[in-house]
Amino acid sequence: MKAIYLSSLLIVLQVYCLHHPGHNDGPDGHGDKIIFEDQDSPVEEEQGKKTKYYEKIAPNNADFAFRFYRHITFHTTSKNIFFSPFSISTAFAMVALGARSKTQSQIYEGLAFNLSVMEENVIHKGFHQLLQVLSNPNNKAQVNTGNALFIEESLKVLPKFLEDIKGLYTAEGFSSNFSNSTATEKQINEYVQNKTHGKITQAVEDLDPSSVMVLVNYIFFKAHWENPFDKDYTREEDFFPDANTTVKVQMMYRQGYYNFLYDNDLSCWVVEVPYKGDTSAFFILPDDGKMKQVEGALSVETLAKWKASLTLREIHLLIPKLSISASYNVKELLQKMGITDAFSDNADLSGITGECNLKVSKAVHKAVVDIRESGTEAAAVTVIEISPRFGGPSTSIKYNHPFLFLIINKSTHTVLFAGKIVNPTEK
Repeated sequence: MKAIYLSSLLIVLQVYCLHHPGHNDGPDGHGDKIIFEDQDSPVEEEQGKKTKYYEKIAPNNADFAFRFYRHITFHTTSKNIFFSPFSISTAFAMVALGARSKTQSQIYEGLAFNLSVMEENVIHKGFHQLLQVLSNPNNKAQVNTGNALFIEESLKVLPKFLEDIKGLYTAEGFSSNFSNSTATEKQINEYVQNKTHGKITQAVEDLDPSSVMVLVNYIFFKAHWENPFDKDYTREEDFFPDANTTVKVQMMYRQGYYNFLYDNDLSCWVVEVPYKGDTSAFFILPDDGKMKQVEGALSVETLAKWKASLTLREIHLLIPKLSISASYNVKELLQKMGITDAFSDNADLSGITGECNLKVSKAVHKAVVDIRESGTEAAAVTVIEISPRFGGPSTSIKYNHPFLFLIINKSTHTVLFAGKIVNPTEK
């Protein structure tokens, strides 16, 4: 059975210019006119062709997902984790369109791409196809994803950058008045809130008046379990965040047939819980004291081994209901992963305006997920700011202690979300 990992992501690119230009308000003061709706897409029509570029970038995206996860967990061993690696990689792939020289190569390398092995156009065509596949209206799981550019009205952006953003990432373009930061912040947040069905309400906070561009990538996911949990069987149970702590949670229960395995090498259970359609969630439950061992082994190869070893059997499955959110300083994490120049005065983002006067000053990621008896909803947002450059039935698997879970699109082999639940009662 194919599966799509649940994902809801949003990415915001906030750009600052060394010399802030003047402003011209639109009719409503929000500058909400579309600015490049009539430009032609530079992407050739690929309908009918057999090349699936999204399959070529899938291993790289998964590698980035697990590397990023390990950097998060290194600093948050006792907290819940939830993020969208797809959101972050898509956001910085778009930044790479405007990057040049070493700044660009560091971004690609940080995203697990090797330009000596894979051509740059293949990377972007892969993301282009991936966005199309995920947003296919025929999917039984609801996945809404897309991009937008909010640009200061008087900012002169290179036509090539606008063409690539529209053609490769199907971005909408809006003209905004960034001198009125409050109004522009409201404009962006309302756009994101609408696109993510209310899951993300504060994509942008404290927007700097000197900003001249905000790039948004959003994704919303909603799917129903193929076999829903019966609410009548949900009951209060103990959950053990650690050896010294016990909390009460609402534990969902279902007896039925699932693909699952026990990994003897890593000492963990893996259960695939399918949604209706082309979607599944994978829940990984390490034995007591084995969490670090499992986290350290997360890789493309480990995931492939698990998928190949799953066995369909009847089990008793108990998973806690949960509603959690998380926020991360992506700038700090990516710097540790080798993306450094983009955040410094050495940044070369001249592909955006033609001048080396921009740098990424801030990158923050937010994500939320709700897992219920009927199914799952999730959303995420990444905010990237760019500022001036100055220099059998007998088998019971109860998730009653910390566990991991992945939401993956199995059609494209893309990890869209990854998480660790240490305490389901923490929001």
